Amino acid sequence: MAEEINCPFCGNIIASDALRCKDCGALFKEPELPDIKFTELGPFLAIDVLTLGFFSTIWFFINAKAINRLTTGNKDRFKLQWLFLLLAINGGFYLFFFYKNPASLMLFAILQCILYIAFTYRVLRIIQKYTENTYDAKIEINPYYIVLFNVFYLIHFLDTYKNRVQNLHVHFDWKSPQGIVLILLILITIFILRFYNEMYLLLH
Repeated sequence: MAEEINCPFCGNIIASDALRCKDCGALFKEPELPDIKFTELGPFLAIDVLTLGFFSTIWFFINAKAINRLTTGNKDRFKLQWLFLLLAINGGFYLFFFYKNPASLMLFAILQCILYIAFTYRVLRIIQKYTENTYDAKIEINPYYIVLFNVFYLIHFLDTYKNRVQNLHVHFDWKSPQGIVLILLILITIFILRFYNEMYLLLH
């Protein structure tokens, strides 16, 4: 049985090996996500702009091993492997049609965006589970930002990770009216993009 001591912040009794005080929420170990690279939003945005957005895809492959080490089960690893495979295949098609057939580029651009959303959600869920298991802290993720900003939200999340764990953030409910409006906007955007692509094909 672990030895009990007094929390240095609130004085309540806690286990000597506790990472967080259950009463005042004080954290006794600085939170970190080991080995994940390019987590500062400013430099990431600069590199992504210079590479015409391709760095967002490259980032996932650079950090593949580090993200995989954060997983807590085979289920998460399996989902990650499939997402990596789909991202690589779609990225290859995107580059091919970027030079060969710009008319079909829109479809792969939309698929790439959907994969970014799926990847961002999966990585954030892995980080959420890792944080809960390691630091006894349940950090919230914002589903609206995942859809709207995907990779950029992920990088911002990593950039502010220590603060998020030390001062737990709470976001609004995904079932709120804003969520319905966001889904409608996404559907409208997809319809417009598809209509534009069909018109382009008819005119050319």
